[in-house]
Amino acid sequence: MKKNKAFSLVELSVVILIIGILVAGVTQSGRLIRQIKLSTARSITSSSDVASIRDITAWFEASTEGVFTDINGNTDVEDKVQIDYWRDTNPQKSKGDKPQLANSATNAKPKYVSSGINGIPSVYFDGGANKAGAFPSDATPDYIYSTDGPTMPLISKDKTYSMFAVFRADIGKVNNTSIITQIGANDAANSPQSFASIGFIGSANDKGLPGFISGPDKASSWVKGTAINDQTDYIVGALVDFVAPSPVGKSSVKLFVNSLTPVNEDTYDSKTTYVSTDVIANKFSIGGNAGSTPANHFTGLISEVIIFDRKLKDEEAQSVMKYLRKKYNILN
Repeated sequence: MKKNKAFSLVELSVVILIIGILVAGVTQSGRLIRQIKLSTARSITSSSDVASIRDITAWFEASTEGVFTDINGNTDVEDKVQIDYWRDTNPQKSKGDKPQLANSATNAKPKYVSSGINGIPSVYFDGGANKAGAFPSDATPDYIYSTDGPTMPLISKDKTYSMFAVFRADIGKVNNTSIITQIGANDAANSPQSFASIGFIGSANDKGLPGFISGPDKASSWVKGTAINDQTDYIVGALVDFVAPSPVGKSSVKLFVNSLTPVNEDTYDSKTTYVSTDVIANKFSIGGNAGSTPANHFTGLISEVIIFDRKLKDEEAQSVMKYLRKKYNILN
């Protein structure tokens, strides 16, 4: 009867060594892929036409080196570490004229995510989700903001501007009204038509409708009639002009949602009253609204926010959309 021969210690050591080498190779390969994606994203940003479009007033994105400082004072931020500061990368302004977003509340700081939308860095806002998983969160919603008047992206009573944001809502979180970014009064009321924002309006029974949010509901905002989905990447842009045409109507806000073609105004969610927004520019926020006690918190990833102090021409808006679509690999 033939006996089975056991592996010797040397043979086992060799097998373990080979497995270790393979695991190390896979790990290094993953790091290399992330580094290539990051380098590509930075190259797309630095070579884009967006920087040459005049009147950029804020440009927050997560892939540029040194834009974050974490809670330990590091600018080389590690994955899933809370951030203290997010800096503007606007090439059209000097350092002292740029807003810097922060939050001093310990549990309300968003987290840096090294592999977010399209595998490049993003910022995770937990929205007070209080859950475990890939992005653990507590019961305190995250948001980041500035109240520095001289660096506000818009001025009070501004009537023409453009806003763009790139985001991915977490699972089950499109059934809310959520603000990606907002410029508003920093007061308790957060009155309708006193703020300008990108976000989506949803409810327990309805997925969110994306667009330009100027009030608490669909009737006081300009939103696309087609709902978004969770765990899906979106670019939402709004070109706002409350000067012309007059009176204020559907065409006062032109929306872009992932496409290079503007959303057909006839597909905006039904609305009977159109009212101009008189921005009170005391607070600039990402991840929640600009009230003194923020609400409408977003849960998910935010990668980029760009704001212009005028309504862009269609071809300029398309340049911004082309840049964002390419960088984040987002199609229609």
